[in-house]
Amino acid sequence: MAAEREKHSKKERFKERDYSLSGGSEGAIALDEDRLEDRVEEVWWSPDIPRKNLRAFMQRSDGPALWHFGLWIVLLAASGYLVVLSWGTWWVVLALLVYGTIYSSSDARWHECGHGTPFRTRWLNVVFYHISSFMTLREAYMWRWSHSRHHTHTIVVGRDPEIQVKRPADLLSLVLDFFYLRGGPTEIGRIVRNALGRPNSDVRDFVPDTERYKMFWSSRIYVAIIAGFGVWSIAIGSFLPMMFVALPRFYGGWLHQLLGLTQHAGLAENTYDHRTNPRTVHINPVFRYLYMNMNYHLEHHMLPAVPYHALPRIHEAIKDQTPRAYVSLWDVYREMVPALIRQATKDPDYHIERSLPQPIQVEDQVLSESSDTSAMSGNWVEVCDADDLDEEDVVRFDHNGNTYAVYRLKGDDFYATDGLCTHENTHLADGLVMDGIIECPKHNGRFEISSGKAKSLPVRVDLRTYPAERRGDKVFMCVTD
Repeated sequence: MAAEREKHSKKERFKERDYSLSGGSEGAIALDEDRLEDRVEEVWWSPDIPRKNLRAFMQRSDGPALWHFGLWIVLLAASGYLVVLSWGTWWVVLALLVYGTIYSSSDARWHECGHGTPFRTRWLNVVFYHISSFMTLREAYMWRWSHSRHHTHTIVVGRDPEIQVKRPADLLSLVLDFFYLRGGPTEIGRIVRNALGRPNSDVRDFVPDTERYKMFWSSRIYVAIIAGFGVWSIAIGSFLPMMFVALPRFYGGWLHQLLGLTQHAGLAENTYDHRTNPRTVHINPVFRYLYMNMNYHLEHHMLPAVPYHALPRIHEAIKDQTPRAYVSLWDVYREMVPALIRQATKDPDYHIERSLPQPIQVEDQVLSESSDTSAMSGNWVEVCDADDLDEEDVVRFDHNGNTYAVYRLKGDDFYATDGLCTHENTHLADGLVMDGIIECPKHNGRFEISSGKAKSLPVRVDLRTYPAERRGDKVFMCVTD
């Protein structure tokens, strides 16, 4: 009898878990709704870092990304030329391995450009995002919303659509994905379904109704391009054209899988502390280049508005507040592989526990309501000294239980808005001010500061704005209680 109960218990533990999504695409909660308190409790742990230092790390520049992407295009073209030259010989195997590896690193470029951080010039981010999305077989519009959810609910079951290793761990699928044989057919199937206007239930959950027509037409373009290359291959009686489009993601995806597994595999589910469910691992310069510094994955999830080239500096700035970085890929895999085997064969609930350092306190500038009632006139409230705000800067201000963001643009142009993003209630004062726009640090949604208008996805609800001005050497704003 006891043996039967044990057998039944084990069968229940190893029953495939339900990772289907729920919650819908309308995830944002209005600032005045009763449910706001519950959502605010889902705030992720954040590192202590002075606001001005963080602002410096978040600055955008076209220079590093132009050099990076320029070299990538040259390497892609050169390796592709070697494929053509060696076609019909055994040397083509080596040429295809090089070309496919570089081609498949488009996955990292899709990721970074999706965050809008590599380039200061926005249209460059958009162009490279769509190109690399096609190359890595991740339809651009669908995956923008998917990745937004991934950062909001990282490895939270039923909310994150990008959980790579589900439990109990499917070891065979992980091995097959070194050739994209698990994820690839799934992505192609979703692209075809979307092209037909029939997205599956998970896609309908995280892509808003108003955005789906873009996803449908983008998917149709993907299908048309791939079909065109297929027809070309048939017409000339050679597989060569297809070896340059779509197929490289399969025969050259080994490095992406090798590095991508280090991001979250074997770590904790259902936690709101990024120190426990992404990893940072040191890798060689070639891999770092192809991976666009995503080996600093813990830092990226904590501060997704920081450009890829600044992640090593962020790592140095906050490493005393985070678990140790793994010293090599071997260091990760010798811990991760046994953990995945255990999840697959013995205990699906098992996960690797990261050792957390003791908290430290770093002085920062979060302003609270002034206690000097003489500084108030009607609903005008003193915020801070004017010198506390540089040009193109923002500071958080708390008053009567509400949070505001107060900005200084050029000269003495001061503005104020609600302090929480309307998408997922992230503090905008942690974001980046650039050209009259405030960019949310979590999902890179943008608002026009002067009007509060939502300017780019995933944000769609405007911010409330409030008058703000300089009086002498002080900054005041007019609050609405």
